[in-house]
Amino acid sequence: MFSKILFVLIVALLTSAEELAQAGGRGVVVETNRKELDTILMRKPIPASEDSSARRARQQQINEDFKSLQALNNKVMTAVTAQGNIDYKSIAAWVGEIKSKASRIKSNLVLPEASKDKQDQANKEMDLKEQCLAFDKVVESFVTNPIFQNTNVVEVEMAKKASSDLARIIEESGKLKKEATRLAK
Repeated sequence: MFSKILFVLIVALLTSAEELAQAGGRGVVVETNRKELDTILMRKPIPASEDSSARRARQQQINEDFKSLQALNNKVMTAVTAQGNIDYKSIAAWVGEIKSKASRIKSNLVLPEASKDKQDQANKEMDLKEQCLAFDKVVESFVTNPIFQNTNVVEVEMAKKASSDLARIIEESGKLKKEATRLAK
């Protein structure tokens, strides 16, 4: 639901900026609106020479990756919590996709540098199911971060937390993929 609201907001801002540009040729207003939209979305600014279709494509990519990240995480959690045999090969594939989606989100968003969290030594002693449950909490923390729900206010601490969670998702997904691949053999 959040992503639909965000998408509607993005389309509305882009449409109003384009209408203003066509109505009076107000390049300054359009550029200001574009910069404001970049700030709201916390993504890397797109050069002014890039057309609106490219901006829309990038924004759509962010939204799709955000949704896919959640859907793939749900698949992993369903697989590890289901009764019976665990399909480690599928888990490895899904976690690999999570890593690529998270990496692309990181490259499209402008977030502060992630703080270096001390890694839990207990992670080494957990089985795959326990690692996936811990990973799920990090993904949940990232996707429910208030910074993505209230785009009018950017709080530095929330942005740092989102950045830290995203960096951890990328790192942990790589480890989970290795472990699942090892167990699939």
